[in-house]
Amino acid sequence: MAELEYLSEHLNALLASLSDAEKRKFAMTIARKIRASQSQRITRQQNPDGSNYVPRKNLRGRKGKIKQKMFMKLKTARFMKIEKITNGVSIGFDQRVSKLARIHQDGLVDNLKYNGRTFKVRYAKRILLGFTDAEIEMIENEVLQHFDHL
Repeated sequence: MAELEYLSEHLNALLASLSDAEKRKFAMTIARKIRASQSQRITRQQNPDGSNYVPRKNLRGRKGKIKQKMFMKLKTARFMKIEKITNGVSIGFDQRVSKLARIHQDGLVDNLKYNGRTFKVRYAKRILLGFTDAEIEMIENEVLQHFDHL
């Protein structure tokens, strides 16, 4: 574990040597790659730990499987936004869909309206945004490659 801590400290020192403009540009490059990776993981219907999402329940009582995968529109760049913040970048969902994303991310209860009636429904926890081990490794490799070219 000490080797990983040393690597993290070393990468932070290298990043500190960049100008503010270089940091912003580099952060946006990494953020775009992470967003693409998150989108691919959502397409595979997997949590960051590699486990599959809990399947949807068929609430309307129809027979057969639900064929459409969850979050197919939500994973697009239109809704999954990269925002520049003072210390780097943030990846999150558009304000219109952030409530839906948070309900699934945390496994919360929401009101569902159907046929004029309101039901309270507890959604299963499906982690939409979160780092996988491969993404952490990708970030470290990107940092090392960036400084290798300087």
